[in-house]
Amino acid sequence: MKTIGIAIDRQRTYGRRLCQGIVGYARANTDWTLRIVEFDEFERASRVADCDGFIARVLNDRLADRLAATGKPVVDVFCERTHEGFASVDQNARLIGQLAARHFIEHLFSRFAFCGYNGLSYSDMRRDAFVHCLALNHFDCKVYRTPASVIRELGSKRSRDESLHKPSDGRRLQSWLSSLAKPVAVFCANDMRAYQTIQACHALGIRVPEEVAILGVDDELVCEFLSPTLSSIDPNGRGVGFKAAETLDTMLANPARTPDPAKVEPLHLVARGSTNIFPVNPPWLSSALVFIRGNIAKKLTASDVYRHLGKSHTLVDTAFRNVLHSSVQKEINRQRLSEAKRLISSTDLPIGQIAKLAGFASPQYFCAAFGKAFGQSPSAMRESSKPSDVSGEGRRARGPSKCA
Repeated sequence: MKTIGIAIDRQRTYGRRLCQGIVGYARANTDWTLRIVEFDEFERASRVADCDGFIARVLNDRLADRLAATGKPVVDVFCERTHEGFASVDQNARLIGQLAARHFIEHLFSRFAFCGYNGLSYSDMRRDAFVHCLALNHFDCKVYRTPASVIRELGSKRSRDESLHKPSDGRRLQSWLSSLAKPVAVFCANDMRAYQTIQACHALGIRVPEEVAILGVDDELVCEFLSPTLSSIDPNGRGVGFKAAETLDTMLANPARTPDPAKVEPLHLVARGSTNIFPVNPPWLSSALVFIRGNIAKKLTASDVYRHLGKSHTLVDTAFRNVLHSSVQKEINRQRLSEAKRLISSTDLPIGQIAKLAGFASPQYFCAAFGKAFGQSPSAMRESSKPSDVSGEGRRARGPSKCA
């Protein structure tokens, strides 16, 4: 039996999900004993001598040196630096950026911005993927440039010490937000930055999401405490943990080989209040689209939309035709299929249940409509959406075709 040291901060949701993924792999595939190792334990080699290998968020060079000195295999799940001899398992930043761009494009935004921490690799990779995807769809993106002092401040502290405080660049952030043409969709590097951005908007009297729609990453508990609640991409912490454990298992079996770096795909985007808007005119048309999205599981009809708006069929139909180049019923069907596709790709729910959740009258009708729209059955799409690198740890989320 081998003892595996887990050096991961557990105060935040992502760290706890990493641990859950590690436990999931170990229980199903090994006889490991898992031991939580606090970061300061590495200051004395004797305190970690019983460990046969480590899975760690390697937060700084000092910790990397201490891990390397043990002579044991190490899998890094922080991946801000490259350490010789360490394997690495990370989130797929490219797909995270694509998910963000797709979400905002589907919400009919034409102005976009990114707010992160330039110089930190995870932020830079998410930014570059977001900007690239937008460019392929013929959109520009404004990028916030973080002062070097803020990056140094972040670099001097552990990520586990991050807190929901006023950022030291708060005034600069407010000035940047004020300068953006609105309405605008802002993708933030993580939920902490998104929290700060929402607070900056509140301080300026900028309405969220009506003027600034905001999306983060990590699906932190903080998302539900904000007003409005924060939309966020779940980067699949469990999947990263599962893959890290699998990678360490391989290293223990073959100590002479260091596996290639691995990327784990995000699960899905959790849409909440901070992006619950469609910036179209007239404003009541946005209300109609939000109403459709919020009630998609119901047997929604065009009549329900007319009734919700309290406007004539002719007025509503004309607006849908002129602005969206569609009809009310076609938009209902489009959103049903979009939701069904998301559920197929990101969950293991039975096809019949997905049909119900997406508002289809029957599984048979759902399968026929799905096949006509996407050229393959729901089951075939699910099979093609299975991740190849994270066995049993969720489905991958697929970006828009123009972002590939």
